Amino acid sequence: MTLLVDVGPKKFLCIDDDRTVLRIIKQILSKAFGSQVVYYQATSGEEGMEQIENLDPDIIFCDIQMPGIDGFEVCKRVRARQSHAAIILMSAYDAEEDNATKASESGADAFLSKPVKRGELIFAVNFVLRLAQLNDTVYEKNKQLEKSLFQLKEFHQKLSVLNHELIADKRRLGANLKDMTELNEQLGSKNSQISSMIDELASRSDSTVGVLVNIIEMHQSGHRGHSERVAEISVSIAEKMGLSDPQVHNIKTAALLHELGIVALPVKEEKKGLISEDERGEISNHPLIGEMLLKGFPGFELVADVIRHLHENVDGSGIPDGLYGDRIPVGSRIISLASYFDHFKLANPEKPIEEVLRELGKKSGVIFDEQVFSCLNEYVESRGADSEDKTIECAVFALTEGMELAADIYSESGINLLRKGTVLDKEILSKVLRFHNVDPIAGSIRVKQVS
Repeated sequence: MTLLVDVGPKKFLCIDDDRTVLRIIKQILSKAFGSQVVYYQATSGEEGMEQIENLDPDIIFCDIQMPGIDGFEVCKRVRARQSHAAIILMSAYDAEEDNATKASESGADAFLSKPVKRGELIFAVNFVLRLAQLNDTVYEKNKQLEKSLFQLKEFHQKLSVLNHELIADKRRLGANLKDMTELNEQLGSKNSQISSMIDELASRSDSTVGVLVNIIEMHQSGHRGHSERVAEISVSIAEKMGLSDPQVHNIKTAALLHELGIVALPVKEEKKGLISEDERGEISNHPLIGEMLLKGFPGFELVADVIRHLHENVDGSGIPDGLYGDRIPVGSRIISLASYFDHFKLANPEKPIEEVLRELGKKSGVIFDEQVFSCLNEYVESRGADSEDKTIECAVFALTEGMELAADIYSESGINLLRKGTVLDKEILSKVLRFHNVDPIAGSIRVKQVS
């Protein structure tokens, strides 16, 4: 069973001089995707380039060894056209490693060995379609946000005009209390409309944050749920420090998005960014990238500033601005410690929580804020020393009805299948097992231990 969302039919072009392969791939796609994929084919590189010019396909599936223009050359020419099509090259098993390297160098998105396996083909197409749907969702959310902002600016202009009218009316009517009361009522109504629009804008902002968090989660195969755990810890610390509700809200948003910059880094630098969070060694510039990305969203300026200063140290030895003590935004000080704490626990699962806190305590007053560290201790004590030990790991085929999830479940392609706290029933188990056959569950599954 294939689980796809409707993002409109995608054009699939298969280029291969073997008509048997063309026929097999067409049969697999027709059965697996039906009308979600429109299939085209070409029997040579030259014919394939003509099809590409005319069709502008979304997915190109091309054999490497063909007379005339081979698969590598097709890939290079497509990339030279600045096409956003996903390109999957395929070849026989001989010299597979060399072909896979050349495929990557020529700009291909993936490489498959012949004979093409049905599951690999379906998974590759599924992944491209899901990525297209995610991009469409982000684009649509941005359009909605821009529309809301435009409406808000328009309304502010109308409100400015109304204020001028009120002043003119006040001068003209003078002591006419009845008319002034009516005008005040009109102003109150307009203010209610502003409040309603602000609430709607906040709701859409939360939706945008949710989409960005999902994008971050797709790139965090090694530490799923890190952003949400850091947000939970950061909110608790902020509340213990007596910060205002707007400050707590901004800190929560910044905690959820604090690794957005890592997603935008190349693969090698992305790993470096994650290592720097774990070991506080060579620090990458991902907070600056996260700041740059978020400043493009109106209303995220304060969040962007908090993320910018995540690698500042309270003794002034951090980057990018060498801030020290209270000059570092309080949100940056809180999230920096919360993120380090969560990464340290993940990297050292065998260490008791008391030892983890002792290790962090050595950096208090140097890297981390002492007051923030004290609040972290209170947070850990309030949860209880054994609060995280009451879960067990379970394989997907060992799941039974009545189990409650202790953590989110993700597929290997990054799809969030079930949320923490879900109680499994027969229908949910059946869907999970069917999905597992198409897009396997990543890692083991944590469930709450029954007392």
